[in-house]
Amino acid sequence: MSEKITEFSDFFYECVGLRPYKYQVDLAGKPVESRAIHVPTGAGKTAAVVLAWLWNLSTRPDETSRRLAYCLPMRTLVRQTGTNVRKWVERFALLTGIKVSVHILMGGEVNQDWAIQPEHPAILIGTQEMLLSRGLNRGYGMSRYQWPAHFGMLSNDCAWIMDEVQLMGDGLATSCQLAAFRERFGVFGSCPTIWMSATMDAAMLKSVDQIHAPEMFRLTAEDSSREDLRRRLNAPKKVAKAPEECCRPAGLAEFLAAHHRSGTQTIAVVNRVGRARETFDELRRIAPDQPCELLHSRFRPAEKERWRGLLDGPVPLEGRILISTQVIEAGVDISSALLVTDLAPWSSLVQRFGRCNRAGELDDAEIYWVDRPLFGKLKLAATGEITEEIALPYAVEELQEAESRVSQMASATIADLPNHQTEFSPKHVLRRRDLLDLFDTTQDLSGYDLDVSRFIRSEQDRDVLIAWREAYPPVTKKDAPGRDELCPAPIHEVEALLKGVKKGRNRFEICSWNALESKWRAVDADALRPGMMLVANAKSGGYSISRGWDTDSTKPVPEALVTHGKEEGAGDEPRTFQKYAQTLEAHTREVHEKMREIINALPNLRIGQYREELLIAALHHDWGKAHEVFQKTVNPSGAGELMAKATGNGKHGRPYFRHELASALALLQNGASDLTVYLAAAHHGKVRLSIRAWPGEMQPKPGSIKFARGIYDGDLLPAAKLGSISTTAMTLDLAPMLFGMAENDVESWTDRMLELQDRLGVFRLAYLEALIVAADWRASNAPKEVLA
Repeated sequence: MSEKITEFSDFFYECVGLRPYKYQVDLAGKPVESRAIHVPTGAGKTAAVVLAWLWNLSTRPDETSRRLAYCLPMRTLVRQTGTNVRKWVERFALLTGIKVSVHILMGGEVNQDWAIQPEHPAILIGTQEMLLSRGLNRGYGMSRYQWPAHFGMLSNDCAWIMDEVQLMGDGLATSCQLAAFRERFGVFGSCPTIWMSATMDAAMLKSVDQIHAPEMFRLTAEDSSREDLRRRLNAPKKVAKAPEECCRPAGLAEFLAAHHRSGTQTIAVVNRVGRARETFDELRRIAPDQPCELLHSRFRPAEKERWRGLLDGPVPLEGRILISTQVIEAGVDISSALLVTDLAPWSSLVQRFGRCNRAGELDDAEIYWVDRPLFGKLKLAATGEITEEIALPYAVEELQEAESRVSQMASATIADLPNHQTEFSPKHVLRRRDLLDLFDTTQDLSGYDLDVSRFIRSEQDRDVLIAWREAYPPVTKKDAPGRDELCPAPIHEVEALLKGVKKGRNRFEICSWNALESKWRAVDADALRPGMMLVANAKSGGYSISRGWDTDSTKPVPEALVTHGKEEGAGDEPRTFQKYAQTLEAHTREVHEKMREIINALPNLRIGQYREELLIAALHHDWGKAHEVFQKTVNPSGAGELMAKATGNGKHGRPYFRHELASALALLQNGASDLTVYLAAAHHGKVRLSIRAWPGEMQPKPGSIKFARGIYDGDLLPAAKLGSISTTAMTLDLAPMLFGMAENDVESWTDRMLELQDRLGVFRLAYLEALIVAADWRASNAPKEVLA
């Protein structure tokens, strides 16, 4: 820290331009540990936790995690948070000389650089889907073979921030369970969790394995007396029930048009995307000259990009009306003179009230709440009760409780809001067995994986990601969708399109990349899984530039302009075929050097006891590349030294051949520890806890059972130079792939690896695996010794 800044208050001012509240100072004065922050909207929760972490990073570096994972329930919150955090870390770098990288993780936007730089401070800001799926070793929107590396990095030496927890659903229980499991199984470094909300109580943070709620931070009396916060807390907001006509989109549109005040901003927050679209269409019909914008979660990022001006910029002189779903319910610094909201759970209503007269700048702000909101073919029950269909995406009981509260209110001023306790009963709770099952990422022969969506979102919020292409179907893995193409769509609506063709529309065609077969495959309704990345035929429709995801739209969908990503197949070698050629001797030496650099840069994590095993694994990780099958692929002529890297993009003579399995078997036969063997096997994420043959593999001879991943029992592994050492030729023994104890008393691979998993714990084992991946990637990305 600069000699000029020795107090957090001055540091906060230099970064943010405001003086901190007392609770923010108190938070920064303690080590970054698991706790809860319960303060009103607009009271600086984000600045509190991020600046406290940065302060501790500079003043308590040995006690503070190198990574901060900031988890948000909605995409709209991610970009705004990212913009603010980038400004703060730039100021932090000028003040301290410490550089912190900032990475955004949303659907289709995944930067991998942070995962191979474990010693460098980084802030990861992402959606609940992106971050929690990685915390469960099933990272959405990324190659399955990189899941373990992200899991390891996010489960060790990483602080988690769970913001707006009242919107997280079952994901909140998952975050609590993961925090408890990290405490139970052990991690490297510090890995606390901080939960934040303006509507939260301690009981929400208890779970099956986290039986004690963490320490709670609230506003102090000193904070509440400050003029800027006092104005927010006492901002006038009249509350009344909206006319009955507003329950229908047409009536709501007429009400908005009649009550909107020129030169101000009006916000309507509705519960369902369909209701938002219908209200938007009606308003454009009856008031075509009225500036109006539609915001909901079912847009592509390419179209969402223009929202920045709406959410961050000033209100135009003529004013405007925003029709939105929950995407602006929390965390967005936006205000209105008139707010109309559908009846929603009490915690959601409190958040929505915060979008009206946010800073107390108005004396006549108004809020209207709409009872029993409808759209499409929804009808009121004859009894007038709230039905399950009307209540979606919420529960009937939640709306009934909220109705009893809001119907008694005349003011939504923060200081007037009644205290409440939120009942939280998750439907799905992550248990110890679930976590252990998720550690093995070996692909099921059916092509399916354990479904983690139930631990991330409530059932009605499970999405797939769809891109539309005029050239359909895609041909190669290079045709994978880019971030700006992908639109989140509800699984049940996509299923409906695939199962039944509506009159007047083309058949809805979609496909996905099959990593097992390394090809694109058509997808039917029964094969859909949450988080899947899909490509649809542009002629199928289903999307509108102005209205977003729309199952009624039959017009061809224009493509979004993007740079396409890549998908990796089970037998692919993305780190083998480069723009350069390199010998096996040089590559293993450089990976060994990178591994040593990484270990030396992490002295406070106490990984020294595994130092030798990490270094041996790094030196031998590509030993299997000496195999004849691999060498014929990268060096068909057979001339010269053994090669590790080559230009081009060849295919191995044996399907699914994995050189790292040969490396691991050779190490095992030479008496290496189980950890060393595992690290060598797992450095591509394709050989981990189990060994088995895959469909399409060539059988060495009729009746043979000992063959897997292109390795045959009895294969010769030639002598090789690996960095500074030389190995002798040897015959590979696949006896470990058999269950139980083989005839020669060789313990099975699976038994060995499960014992290793139990001994180290899944989090620490994944971190050591991530380190070997980082060393390999860094050496491959920046080679020193290459062939001309």
